[in-house]
Amino acid sequence: MNVCEKTTIRDLVGACPQTRIVFDRYGLRGCGGIQGPAESIRYFARAHGVDLDVLLRELREMSESPAITVSSEPDNLADTIYRRFFKAGIVTTLTAGAVWGALLLLTLGVRGKFTAISIFDINAHGHAQIFGWVGLFIMGFAYQAFPRFKHTSLWRPRWAVMTFYLMISGLIARVIAEPLHSFAFFRWLGLGASLLELVAITLFIVILSQTYRYSSKPLLQYDYYVRAALFWFLAQAVLEIFHLHMTTTAISRSALLHQVATWQAPLRDLQIHGFAMTMILGVSQRFLPGMFGLPEIGQQRSTRVLKVLTAAVAGEAMFFVLFRETGYPLFAGFMYLSMMGLAISVTTLTRQWWPHFWGAPSGISADILLDRTDRSFKFLRIAYAWLFLSLTMLLFVPIYNQMTHQAFSHAFYGATRHAITVGFISLMIMGVSAKVVPVLNGIDVTSLSRLNLPFVLVNLGCGLRVSIQILTDFTPWAFPVIGISGILEVTGISLWAVEVWRVMRRGARGVSFGAETLPRPLHVGPEDKVGIIVASAPELLEVFVNFGFTALRNPALLKTVAQITTVRRACALQHVDETKLLEALNRHLDISLAEPDQPTLISFPSAVQPR
Repeated sequence: MNVCEKTTIRDLVGACPQTRIVFDRYGLRGCGGIQGPAESIRYFARAHGVDLDVLLRELREMSESPAITVSSEPDNLADTIYRRFFKAGIVTTLTAGAVWGALLLLTLGVRGKFTAISIFDINAHGHAQIFGWVGLFIMGFAYQAFPRFKHTSLWRPRWAVMTFYLMISGLIARVIAEPLHSFAFFRWLGLGASLLELVAITLFIVILSQTYRYSSKPLLQYDYYVRAALFWFLAQAVLEIFHLHMTTTAISRSALLHQVATWQAPLRDLQIHGFAMTMILGVSQRFLPGMFGLPEIGQQRSTRVLKVLTAAVAGEAMFFVLFRETGYPLFAGFMYLSMMGLAISVTTLTRQWWPHFWGAPSGISADILLDRTDRSFKFLRIAYAWLFLSLTMLLFVPIYNQMTHQAFSHAFYGATRHAITVGFISLMIMGVSAKVVPVLNGIDVTSLSRLNLPFVLVNLGCGLRVSIQILTDFTPWAFPVIGISGILEVTGISLWAVEVWRVMRRGARGVSFGAETLPRPLHVGPEDKVGIIVASAPELLEVFVNFGFTALRNPALLKTVAQITTVRRACALQHVDETKLLEALNRHLDISLAEPDQPTLISFPSAVQPR
């Protein structure tokens, strides 16, 4: 087969299954099913950070190997773990998240004042959005994408599944318990639930850290943004427990108001600017150039921006608390400087992207222009527009307060928050999911909806909410209208959710399970095939892995190239001591053969799952 940059992965793997090992080495690993996604080799190289010429040379060499038949493989746990997180995120936002928020907004509109809603209902809804909608999507994306960014495998996939159940258990209990905190049982249940979430987040960070550790790839500038975001993820979880305890045990209404007025804004700053925004800025530096050909940001500029951004997030939260506790104007000034740092750092980091978001600079190749017609691109570029609007409004907060003769405007500040949480973060979740979910499930995105209606509804709802909420400072008629915005947003998110859920379901249904019966070997020799060895004695997989053959954890590899690769050839390719490997294999084989011999039913779903 003629292998060129325009050849699609699906065509090449379909004709030459053994080339799958090359793609998997560079991070394909389960994407698009057994034959991979319908994307060109050139696109894959750009998206995965691989030198195109090197990739083509390796693919051509591999395609000259003997052709072999590949049976359909079941989903690998690490390859599909994102589905449970994405689905749970969707369920959360369509219940306690966006839907509950819309109901609270309708209540507010009917009663005509922001204080008409219980702070505990508001915080339970906010918790569902941050931990359920944003947190679960980021965790699912991280488990799926970050190992592939580093051309490695996820460390301890079963532990990652454990974080899912811990997070879900804590989320459900916390959202139920906080509004019912007046009962001692529910107050303690809420605190216990928050501790479960803290454990899940800590384990999540450990898993990602170990995944990075075992990768041979060096850390790049975007990796440090991810690290900073993970720090804020952990920090806000700790602060969340403190805030929950203080609000639910407040001895009086004045004590409750003091706690909320002092700590609620800093908590949201760590969650929104520290965790979500920093994570998105980091991933964007890897995702946007790779997927849509946007310019790469220089390492020096990216590093400097991260330092300013991190200091700004810390200063914004810390100086707010100091100002509230002391009343010194100096702390308010430092807080405003921190807010300026946020706006300046984001502007500096992304200034090269704006001509590409809204135009086509000269010299852009036709294939990149075609990529930017993808249905997801409109979500991503409008999301960044909302981010800049939110940061601009944030800088305008003290000016607005003076203009309207208010000590603090709940309406304007809430509009600022909504612009970034829905306009930026939610639209980024929708756009990235619309891009990656079809690819991961082997479905041609051109056969799917363009998602124009969800795009319009969410943006229209967000725009209406931001503008009408500000108008509530000037006229009471704005309150009844504000409820409409929540309905528009929920409708748009629901339509998008149905599409994404259906794609994941189609991908899961496209998997077939196969099994074969092989006799257990009595001895392993240098000319025995690696794939046959593991298929007949699955426990020997870990021996190979311990000697550096970590790619064998991929079931597709075991059913393709490993079936025709001898132990001697594998050792030569990986520079492994053949004698030591054979000794270890036969030693483990002797231990297992101490039991009565019997044929082994090989089912790759269970036999080669990573431990």
